[in-house]
Amino acid sequence: MEEAGTLLAGILLVLAVIATVVAFVIFFMREVLGLTGLSGHSITPLPNVDRVLLEQWNPFYRNLDPRSRKRFARRVKEIMFEKEWIGKGITVTREMRVRIAGAAAQVTFGFDRLLLPHFSHILIFPGEYVNKRTGHRHLGEVMPKRGTIVLSWEHFQEGYAAPSDAHNVGLHEMAHALWFENEIENGEDDFLRPDLLGYWCALADVEITRIKNGEDHFFRDYAGTNQEEFFAVAVEYFFERPVEFKAALPSLYGSLAGLLKQDTAGS
Repeated sequence: MEEAGTLLAGILLVLAVIATVVAFVIFFMREVLGLTGLSGHSITPLPNVDRVLLEQWNPFYRNLDPRSRKRFARRVKEIMFEKEWIGKGITVTREMRVRIAGAAAQVTFGFDRLLLPHFSHILIFPGEYVNKRTGHRHLGEVMPKRGTIVLSWEHFQEGYAAPSDAHNVGLHEMAHALWFENEIENGEDDFLRPDLLGYWCALADVEITRIKNGEDHFFRDYAGTNQEEFFAVAVEYFFERPVEFKAALPSLYGSLAGLLKQDTAGS
């Protein structure tokens, strides 16, 4: 009986070792070699021509260390693969896909596995467009019920052409998508820490009230629309004017850095 117990313990130990080795191999292939995408699909590395586009147009990518660049490029490739890209009055090019996927990767980069799966469609207009349902003119928007992120390519480009003015429609709409993705139950929800999110919302309400009352405030007036718009505008400032943001509103900056798991202002 004792020998049987010893044998069983030995078998369990061997199985545990095998499981550990297999897990390590999968991790190594996925995270180091980039042979497997975040969703489990086998994907090839992002071609050099696409990396050049990111280098040219995405300051966030440009400032990453080499290892982080590889991880960012893998995230971009995975987002390109996972989404359906639709042009409305414009032909969707590979450059559009790379650069827009780069904006999504930028906002989600602090999370190990976050592809915004609910938003499976990226709809691109050549410029400002009219939402036929509401009649309103837009530069971009998210449609949670349709799982769609909509962007004006003209204004997306303008956002990255001026990387320090805190006006970036790509980052703005990806921030909206992130906000809604956290609320939609789909297996990738609830990734924003509830305690930090509650703290953020409390601080945001104070700033929204200041904006609406015409008091001195750091963000542009549009941030005072509601909590969702405040979050999206704050994300623009977080990436494009982080040092000023942190100096003006250190607690708000700190809570957003905690939510996004990034610190763009540095120590």
